[in-house]
Amino acid sequence: MIARLRGAVLERDAKSVIVDAGGVGYRVAVLPRLAEKIKTGETVDLRIHHHVSAEAQNLYGFTEREDLRYFELLLTVPSVGPRTAMGVLEAAPPRVLEQAVAEDDTAVLTKVSGVGRKTAERILVELKGKIAPLAGGAAGVASSVQQEAVDALISLGFTARQARAAVQKLPREVATVEEAVRAALQTQTA
Repeated sequence: MIARLRGAVLERDAKSVIVDAGGVGYRVAVLPRLAEKIKTGETVDLRIHHHVSAEAQNLYGFTEREDLRYFELLLTVPSVGPRTAMGVLEAAPPRVLEQAVAEDDTAVLTKVSGVGRKTAERILVELKGKIAPLAGGAAGVASSVQQEAVDALISLGFTARQARAAVQKLPREVATVEEAVRAALQTQTA
C-alpha cells in the first residue's frame, strides 16, 4: 500500500494532482482548498490513503496528518465513501467537523453533495465517540468528564449547544462529573 508520496506536481486540476515520484506519475485526489495552493512544478509531500475497491484503486492525498485521520474516520461511517468523505472535509475542516459533532449540528454536513439529513445524522452519531472534544474547550476538564457532563446536562433539559457552552466555561479545578454539572447549573441560574 502507498502511504506517502513525494515528488513534483506534473499537472493539477480542481480536485487532483499528478505527482511524479521516481519517474511514475500518480494521480492523487486532493481537497479543492489544497489543489488551489499547489503549483505545477512544485514539490509536494503527501500523506496517502490508498483506497482499493472492486472497481479501482485510488489515492487520496493530504498535507496535514489531521486531515488524513479525519478522512479515515469518515470512511468508518456506513454509506460514506471516499468522495463523500472528501466533500465533508472540504465543507467542514477538522475543527468545524469537531464542533458539528459536539453540537449535533447537521447543517454544515447537509451542504455536501450526496449527504442528506439521515446521512448527516449518522455521521454525527458514528463520530461522536471517535472525535476528541474541541481543542481549547473546557480548560482543564478531562475529556471523559466533559462529555459525561454534557450528556448529564442534556438529560436535565439543556440543548446540546447549551450543554457544550456551559461545560466549556467551567473553571480549571473541576475534576468530576458531579462538580461539572453543579457548576454548570449554578452558572445557568446566575
